[in-house]
Amino acid sequence: MSTSIVESVRHHIDKAPISVTQYIVFAIAFMLNVVDGFDVVAMSVAMPSLTADWGISATEKGYILSAALIGMTLGAMFLAPFADKIGRRNILLIATVMIGVSMVVTGFIPQSVEWMIAIRAVSGLGIGIIFANSATIGAEFAPEKARNLVVTIIVMGYAAGATIVGPIANAIIESSGWEMVFVYGGLFTLLMTVVLYFYLPESIEFIATQQGNENDKLYKINSILSSMGCTAMRELPAHQVEKQRISVINLFKADLGKQTVGVWVIYFMGFMSLYFLMSWIPTLFVNSGYERAEGIAALTLYNLGAVAGIVLIGLIATKIKLAKPIAIYFIGSALFLAVVAYWQPTSVFWLNTLIFIIGFLLQGAFTAMYAMAARVYPTSVRATGIGWAAGLGRIGAILSPIVAGYLVAAQWGMYDLFMLFALPLLIAGVIVYWFKH
Repeated sequence: MSTSIVESVRHHIDKAPISVTQYIVFAIAFMLNVVDGFDVVAMSVAMPSLTADWGISATEKGYILSAALIGMTLGAMFLAPFADKIGRRNILLIATVMIGVSMVVTGFIPQSVEWMIAIRAVSGLGIGIIFANSATIGAEFAPEKARNLVVTIIVMGYAAGATIVGPIANAIIESSGWEMVFVYGGLFTLLMTVVLYFYLPESIEFIATQQGNENDKLYKINSILSSMGCTAMRELPAHQVEKQRISVINLFKADLGKQTVGVWVIYFMGFMSLYFLMSWIPTLFVNSGYERAEGIAALTLYNLGAVAGIVLIGLIATKIKLAKPIAIYFIGSALFLAVVAYWQPTSVFWLNTLIFIIGFLLQGAFTAMYAMAARVYPTSVRATGIGWAAGLGRIGAILSPIVAGYLVAAQWGMYDLFMLFALPLLIAGVIVYWFKH
C-alpha cells in the first residue's frame, strides 16, 4: 500500500486548522447516522400501533425488530468493506438510496409479516454500510488532535436520530398512522442523498491508496487539500501501490489478530444489550401496564441520555486514552441495569431517571468504540475492520430482540430481562479494560 503518501496527506491535514470543507464532511456523516437511528428506532416506536393493526404475536415482533439488524450485519460485513475498493463517497451514496427507498416502501406494503421482514432487512443493509463508513470518512478528514472527538460525535448522530424519532413519530402516528413515520423518514433520507452527491468529497487517504495515473492522483488530492485550506503537495512521495483486495484475513495480519478478536467480542456484547433496550423499551412498558406514550417517552429519555453520554466521552477522549473511560461506562451501565432489576421502582420518575443514566453510559461507551476501532486499523483495511466488527457484533443485536420475544412469550417481565442483559455489558467492560494494557 502507499503508506508514505498517506503519511504525507495526514501531515498536511494535521497541521492545518479545521476548514469549512471538513465541517461539511463531519455534518453530512453525522446526519447520515441520524437517518440510521431514526429508521431503526422508528420500528420500535411504531410496534405497539403495528401490533394493534396487524394482531401479531410477541415472537413475530422479535423477528420484525431483528430484520433490519440482520440486514445491518450483512451490510456491515460484506458491503461496507467495498468502500476500501470503490471509495467512501460512492458506497455511502448507494447506502443512502437503499435506506430511503426501503423506508418509503415500508409505509405501503400489504399486511404481511414476511414482506415487512424482507423490506426491513433491505433497509438494514444500507444502515450497516453507513455505520462503518461514516466513522471511517470522518476519521480520515479529521486532524489527529480532534479525531476521537469527531468520530464520536459523528456516531452520536445515531443516538440523536433515535432521540428525535419518539416525539416526531408519536405526533405522526396520532394524526396519520404508523405508516407515515416511514414514508416521511424515507423522503428525508432521499433528500440527504442529493446533499451527499453535491457536497461530500472523497477521502484523500482513500485516493492516496489507489492505483492510477500519478498526475491525476496528485491533482485530485491537491484539489481537496486546497478546498480545506491546506498546503498543496508538489509531488507524490515514492511508493509502491499494491492491488487492493477486500479480505477479512487482512485484519489478522501485522499483529492485528488479538485486537480484532477483542473488538469483535466487545461489539457483540454491546450490541446485544443496546438493541434489546432500543427495540423493546416501548413494548415492555405497555406490557408492564404503562401507556404507549409513557413507553415512547422512556425510549426518548434513554436516547437523550445517550446524546449526553456521547458528548461527554467525546470530550474526555480529547484529553486521555479511550480504553479506561469506555470500560467504566460499560461496567456502570451493567450496574444500573441491575439496580433497576433489583429495585423495580414503581415511580415513573425514578424509572425514567435510571433509564436515562443507562442510556448515558451504555451508548457513550458503545459510540466511543468506533473511535477506538478507527485507531486499531490502518487506512487500507479501516472500512473492512470497522465493518466486520460492527457486522459480527450485530449478530448479538439480531439475537437479542428475538430472544427477548421468546422470553416475553414465556412470561418474563421487564425487570427479569434487564438483569439478564446487564451481563453482556459487564463482559464488554472487562475486555475493554484489557485494551488499556
